[in-house]
Amino acid sequence: YAAAASEVARAAPSEALSRLSSELCARYVDEAGAATEEELRLTVATLLRELLRGASDAMATVRSDWLPLAFVGRHEPRWEAETVNVSATEAKQPGKLATVWREAYDEAGGSAGVAALHLPELLGLTARVIDGTSWSLRRAAAAALAELLAAAPTALTSSDAHKSELRRQASLLRERKMWEKETLVAALDAAIEKCIGPDPTAAAAPAVAAEPASGDW
Repeated sequence: YAAAASEVARAAPSEALSRLSSELCARYVDEAGAATEEELRLTVATLLRELLRGASDAMATVRSDWLPLAFVGRHEPRWEAETVNVSATEAKQPGKLATVWREAYDEAGGSAGVAALHLPELLGLTARVIDGTSWSLRRAAAAALAELLAAAPTALTSSDAHKSELRRQASLLRERKMWEKETLVAALDAAIEKCIGPDPTAAAAPAVAAEPASGDW
């Protein structure tokens, strides 16, 4: 079906491809947490990869509809089922989902520079993901933002609006209790501070008055 869709997509009008890409991306994000989440998301990623392979020119005209998700999807963590009975080395390798997204993104000529051309759409997606219920998608969004800050810092720091949105999203990630043992948010915070500087609106920690010496041990 994916191969057939890519054949049809070559002659499809841009409006139809844009609608299809948007609907697929919306299902990928909105149905996170469903019983069939893994199967559905792998199907969406595979279909978009085949569309990019078979109808590359046509899909390039609607790049803003699918590229943000492909950029974020490359950082999807391995599924729990993929971590069972595997070596420590294998566990560090990309899982099925991230692998499909990486193939799609790389074969479509994706890069940090290309992603930077679609910052409004990319930041819109990460904001939607971070406000969602999927831990794996939030993790992928944090990693994607950190990658973009490292690879194309100028694009993100050239606008006060982008700076403010980055800080807002990083703050939302920190509020999630499940991030207590994660290092991604700390890495994102460090990248933001390096590229943008400390947040001027952050409240300073209250000074703790020194307790006077009592003379007691």
